[in-house]
Amino acid sequence: MVCVAVLMGCTSIDCPLDSTVEMTCNLYAKETAKSLTLTDTLTVTARGTDQVLLNRGISLDHFGLSLRYRSGVDTLLFRFSNDIGQYAVDTVFVDHTATVHFESEGCPVSYYHAINEVRWTSHPLALMPLTIDNIEIKRNQVDYENAENLRIYLRATTDE
Repeated sequence: MVCVAVLMGCTSIDCPLDSTVEMTCNLYAKETAKSLTLTDTLTVTARGTDQVLLNRGISLDHFGLSLRYRSGVDTLLFRFSNDIGQYAVDTVFVDHTATVHFESEGCPVSYYHAINEVRWTSHPLALMPLTIDNIEIKRNQVDYENAENLRIYLRATTDE
């Protein structure tokens, strides 16, 4: 009887099942402003580390990237490549502020991020006929929600 009372006295810990905090990036065609599924390969790495955030993604229209909580600006290298051996790298700078998120005593600490600004470089289309044209912040709060944070517009033509 005492055992049952002790067991019933414990509370369950409500930790999130999906405790991964990732910045959600959706891809769009610059020319049409509609969702774009990549036919080329995309690899994303963090500059200054050997960390691969997205490895050879193909047929993607969105993906998640983690941000570093100790860095105010993450420098991300977007390497586009295709089947005929062309490749080029665009650089994306994500300026963000990390805040500690504490769910409860029994759950691990997470870090949420507020995106302050995004800047990027674009390569010439002669190197690889796909480049970042524009990036729009749709939701600056990066948390468990998996909501669209960045809208990345890709350009495949030389038309301005």
